[in-house]
Amino acid sequence: MAPTTGKKSKTDDLKQEDVLQALVLADSFNTRFAPITQQRPRALLPLVNVPLLDYTLEFLTAAGVQEIIVYCCAHSDQIKKHIAKSKWGDNSGTCSVMVIVSEDSLSVGDALRDVDDKSLIRSDFVLVTGDVVANIRLKHIVEVHRIRREKEKCAVMTLIYKHASPGHKTRCREEDFVMAMESRTNRLLHYQKTMHQKIFEIPREVFTEHSDVELMYDCLDTHIAICSPLVPQLYKDNFDYQTRDDFVRGILINEEILGNTMHVHFLTDEYAARVSNVLMYDAISQDIINRWSFPFVPDVNISSHNTDVVSYGRHNIYRSQDVTLARGCVLEKNVVIGSGTSVGSNTTISGSVIGRNCKIGENVMIEGSYLWDGVTVEDNCTVTTAIICDHVTLYQGVTIQPGAILSWKVKVGPNVTVKPGSLLTAELVKEMDEWGESGEEDIPDAGIENPECFGTQAEAFVYNPRADIDDEDGDALGDVWGMPSLSEDEDEEEEVSSEDSFSEEGMSPSGSPPPDDSRLFYTEVLDTMERAKEENISTENTILEINSLKHAYNINIHDVNILVMKAVIEFPQAHTTLEPPQLLIVLQKHLIKHLQLIKNYIKSVESQRDCLTALEELSLGNPSIKAILVKLIHLLYEKDILMEQVIIQWYKDIPQFEEKDAKMAVRQQVAPLIQWLQEAEEESDEEDD
Repeated sequence: MAPTTGKKSKTDDLKQEDVLQALVLADSFNTRFAPITQQRPRALLPLVNVPLLDYTLEFLTAAGVQEIIVYCCAHSDQIKKHIAKSKWGDNSGTCSVMVIVSEDSLSVGDALRDVDDKSLIRSDFVLVTGDVVANIRLKHIVEVHRIRREKEKCAVMTLIYKHASPGHKTRCREEDFVMAMESRTNRLLHYQKTMHQKIFEIPREVFTEHSDVELMYDCLDTHIAICSPLVPQLYKDNFDYQTRDDFVRGILINEEILGNTMHVHFLTDEYAARVSNVLMYDAISQDIINRWSFPFVPDVNISSHNTDVVSYGRHNIYRSQDVTLARGCVLEKNVVIGSGTSVGSNTTISGSVIGRNCKIGENVMIEGSYLWDGVTVEDNCTVTTAIICDHVTLYQGVTIQPGAILSWKVKVGPNVTVKPGSLLTAELVKEMDEWGESGEEDIPDAGIENPECFGTQAEAFVYNPRADIDDEDGDALGDVWGMPSLSEDEDEEEEVSSEDSFSEEGMSPSGSPPPDDSRLFYTEVLDTMERAKEENISTENTILEINSLKHAYNINIHDVNILVMKAVIEFPQAHTTLEPPQLLIVLQKHLIKHLQLIKNYIKSVESQRDCLTALEELSLGNPSIKAILVKLIHLLYEKDILMEQVIIQWYKDIPQFEEKDAKMAVRQQVAPLIQWLQEAEEESDEEDD
């Protein structure tokens, strides 16, 4: 689709090399905010009552960017309409905004390929996602990048990081990484996501070829990068359909072939963070309320769509002018209340954002929560650590426990309790794809609770998110607000049945991978591992090839985790049949050799469950693997691939599908290991006491 252009701006009269461009990826190509992105793109979700995209555009404009390209796919009509009605829509100022729409994009690589095909990038540009809040002064960083590129034509990207110690609340734990940098030049030498790993493998060449190497772990990725005009072409030629992390790793690994380098810039007193998940949504909201992002704070109107005049008071209390507060209500600290909202008597609000035109009743307790516009909360309700979307109604006596998300127009109550981590929608919804759009088939009825469970006046259904989240996203919505979902009554929507396994001869000893594209993907993974062994290909390149196969065959990450784990286990048996004792010895060496490959895919709670599913399915079809299953699980536990609580939870889950008896027999076989884990945990607790 052709780009949406505006009127001629002042930037048209500037020389091309003088114009600073920015490419804003308004869609983040994942479903981390499902189900609240069903009706609105993530770029327009309200962050402290201001759309996310407005923070990014305002930051770029204030930093001196003169041309902004907003690239979007999901709900693109809403983004175009929003920008057209904003102060950036008429392009009459010093900054012009162009909207590019592509409904076929799945990744950053897709977007940059499209941008390169349209020849929109003419000079160095800023690459940023449309969910970043920052107050960075970019001009100096861009100038340093340009000077470096004049001296080194191969310097293609400057990544902007900020020092943040482990455990820092604005540091997304899914994006923790370790890197090696040349201290004198700030050249990036090695980059690796940690994913809770304790041991890291760094190429020997990093230390032998550089004398002043600095290893760093205390970094926060701002998701802002200064790029040369070569970057879109590099993406198109080498990293199509891939992510920015794939690009960074690929450039480092293939430096001898591509001849390109990347550098790092560290922020000092400036603020920058990305709203990558619900936990970060909460952390960044609190930072804005506490004024760490100044001048982008609630009492400074950065959105032309917002005409509210907000006053700032003690203890970070922000109120619009037409807010109605009844006598006896208490606003403790870190509270934002939008215009047209009323609060009843004896109600207490703390650490929360209340949107516009909300009605809060009497004797209500709201803590650490986010209520969007038009929400009604009747008397005697309690809301703790939750997101309540537009026009939700909580009838009298409702308790919302931590981690819940209530989507548009949900109604709950009266006198009910919503369980922790519940995701509720007002109607049956279809599964979400990578853009947040609906698929063709409805979610199975087994994953839906009856609305009557949520009260006699309820209009609410449980939403079960799909597991096909890209590997760079880590834990899916099961880890909302940083609280792992390991409860015994958790729904197992993604349980794999025996119907999804191979039945053809000659594929593998267990005959496990599903048919069609998944079968081809599995075969290609085995071939890749064979080629890596014969040609001594590095693990990093093997991972890149498997990731490209994932996109080529359109395999979701849930199946990728299972199939890769099966391939690793079955590879030593591809050309021979081993008895259990010999097989155990071979597999122990093989698994240790491929730990880096395994850890790249098996890192989150959901992926660890996928790993156990793979082992279970392999044991059902291969007596030799079944005989050593306990040893394999124990080895993966010792190597920090599987967490204790995940193993125990998998053991406790009762299979609901075919081969139930066989799977229960597998669990009985693992019972001694479970007992050992539980006893070890009890002994550890006693020692702590």
